[in-house]
Amino acid sequence: MDVRMTGNNLSISTALKTYTERRLRSVAGRALKALKEVEVRLSDVNGPRGGVDKECAIRVALHRKGVVFVRATGEDAYATVDKAVSRLKLAVARRIGRHRSVRRNLSAHAYSM
Repeated sequence: MDVRMTGNNLSISTALKTYTERRLRSVAGRALKALKEVEVRLSDVNGPRGGVDKECAIRVALHRKGVVFVRATGEDAYATVDKAVSRLKLAVARRIGRHRSVRRNLSAHAYSM
């Protein structure tokens, strides 16, 4: 799994990068082989004004299953990464599940003819 991280108006520390990669690997679990590349974008929307302004956008390219994109916002970069990774887990599971059910339906249909 190739992970690329970029920051917009936000510096990405080594600790934040390591934390994000660890969270992605722990959530990926069995789907780790399906993940082709992962792009994480962290941004500080409001700048120095503060408030709920951290945004984490994660784009994942899956082998032969398309692309999944999730986004989360929050006050803290770490909490925002957690929220986005949790959403990613659900989205990837849903995408892989749909792909399996379509394959099963197509193969069952092919055998019935």
